[in-house]
Amino acid sequence: MEGGVYADELRAAGIPVLVTGYVKLKFHLPLINPFALLRVVRAARTVHVLGYWNLLSVATSWLARASGRPYVLSAAGEFAALDHPRPVSRLFHRLFGRAMLTNAASLIAITALERNQIIDRFGVPADRVVVIPNGVAIPPQSPPVARTDGEKVLLFVGRLAPIKGPDLLLEAFALSADRLADLRLILAGPDFGSREQLKRRIDELGLGKRVELIGFVDERARTDLFGRALLVTVPSRAEAMSLVALEAGAAGLPVLLTDQCGFDDVANIGGGAVVAATAEALAEGLVQLLTDRSALPAMGQRLRDHVARRYAWPAVAAELRDHLAMLARPATRRTP
Repeated sequence: MEGGVYADELRAAGIPVLVTGYVKLKFHLPLINPFALLRVVRAARTVHVLGYWNLLSVATSWLARASGRPYVLSAAGEFAALDHPRPVSRLFHRLFGRAMLTNAASLIAITALERNQIIDRFGVPADRVVVIPNGVAIPPQSPPVARTDGEKVLLFVGRLAPIKGPDLLLEAFALSADRLADLRLILAGPDFGSREQLKRRIDELGLGKRVELIGFVDERARTDLFGRALLVTVPSRAEAMSLVALEAGAAGLPVLLTDQCGFDDVANIGGGAVVAATAEALAEGLVQLLTDRSALPAMGQRLRDHVARRYAWPAVAAELRDHLAMLARPATRRTP
């Protein structure tokens, strides 16, 4: 729906990019040119629809089916919103979502847990749901050493929305503030309804000098923030798998995340800690990881090694390419 660095890189590589633009109401309304989108769909052998709760996904899947092009749908954890849906979410699912699910050639889950949840939630045959994880670029240079002196920064990167848990992290920071008196918290990400509430709570807690809300950051700014941080936190209440945790790991940083993020490997390989999605558990996790900071560089290196083995883009992209190629074979094509 919008251009940017990635769109520029694709165009530079000779890959056509269609940007619809959008109008922001209570949600992002894409300004779709149906003829331009139809040309893009018809030029493809298969279509990968990424994202569930948006009208661009609806339009693309409908045009793919009308054109006889098989499409796969990857919600990337967005089905979690159906656990406690708002009225508008319930209406969207009934009017558009069910048809997207029914007509997809396959559904892509990013973890085995999400795959099982999709099968149980929607009654989808198991052979229609495949697991292809999130991918991440591994920096070619040596990973940055996790800081043990200099800037004392705890970092959150993500949407400022309840499901991402920035409020939980803020409360956890307040609970551990006395024990981690030299630490600052940076909350980076676009506002999805929580910014004003967070600002008020920061003032109530008297943490205005130690907590900073910096808004949306692009890839370059995020990389700079990784270079300043001791630790990256992912306090989500629900998430199929945290891309931020992968990106932090690729940058050589340890991660503290909740057990609702689909990435318990962090604890299993000693790349950080996994705790319950409560302020108290997050506070204890912060103290556990940050009391002895000499262990942080080794944690970051272990996580980087794990991410490079399991989630580097070349392997993930090859898996997705092979799956889409299989669906494009004539025997598997669906008719409109």
